[in-house]
Amino acid sequence: MKINQKWSLKDQAMLLKRLSSMLEKGYTLNEALNFLYVNENGSKQGDLLACLEQLSSGHSFRKALTSLHFHRDVISYLYFAEQHGDMEFALRESSEILQKKMTHLEKLSKILRYPLFLIITVIMILSIVQSVITPQFQQLYDSMNIEASFFSVFLLFVFSVLKWTGFAGLTLTIVILLYYLLIYKKKPIDEQMKTLIKIPIVKNTFIMFHSYFFALQLSNLLRGGMSTFESLKIFESQNILPFYRVEASHLIERLKSGAKLNQIIENRGFYEKELALVILHGQANGQLARELYMYSQFVIEKLEQKIVKAMTIIQPTIYAFVGIVVLFVYLSMLLPMYKMMENI
Repeated sequence: MKINQKWSLKDQAMLLKRLSSMLEKGYTLNEALNFLYVNENGSKQGDLLACLEQLSSGHSFRKALTSLHFHRDVISYLYFAEQHGDMEFALRESSEILQKKMTHLEKLSKILRYPLFLIITVIMILSIVQSVITPQFQQLYDSMNIEASFFSVFLLFVFSVLKWTGFAGLTLTIVILLYYLLIYKKKPIDEQMKTLIKIPIVKNTFIMFHSYFFALQLSNLLRGGMSTFESLKIFESQNILPFYRVEASHLIERLKSGAKLNQIIENRGFYEKELALVILHGQANGQLARELYMYSQFVIEKLEQKIVKAMTIIQPTIYAFVGIVVLFVYLSMLLPMYKMMENI
């Protein structure tokens, strides 16, 4: 059956949440999907039917959702659920992750919408001031033999700096895009990550997310009865997240050579230092799965707080910048008029 267009994040989160709730109440996955199929309408009903057909043909639920173009985070959660067997947990966690992602994107959109409009407006005003108004005042100065004040010269300098800063920003964006397409994407995945964690702005975010995801999925696999070595083999065998495949291969090789997992993690550079301590403590008290899960929840809460804090800083910063620029534009038009009035 033909698959329709990609589901929105909202629709994906809703489906996963409903399935998780129904599995918790004792439904099988097929029964839950059949129930949702009967109560759905439009194109999504056809998608759910296609999903049921794939399941009846022997395909996994992960494969069915992949054909529906579900988010990669969901697919990766389901891959690990296939290994540890807790499908209800994976559906609930992936639904919550998508919900948080939507919430943050919506907040960011609201925060940036009006400031971006202001910035575009200010850029247009600056262009008009520098190309039309400033030359006219300069002509008046010359015709009346009036010497421009220091502040007027300073304003012209500020406008020039803003203009060239804009050009520099545009050039930098193009260079970064070309670097990404021509060089970065061709690097091995671990080299890509090493490059990313050298960028101060994104380093902490990537390290926190890597720590969260690795701790959560390793915890689930251990709770499913697997050993640490077997769990890393599961990471290595998947092809959804290339970084974790390469990383698992490295961890396995180091473990074979006699190194301890907490020491490898501590020296790797892709994880928070606390993760190594959690692994050491969990192995010592025989509760590694529990310790890793609690740590993963702590990290995701900390990451969420970090994102919210960044959002609260972005808007005031943009407003302050726009306010200063508007003030300079106002002064650039007002001061020359006072200067001319003094010389009449």
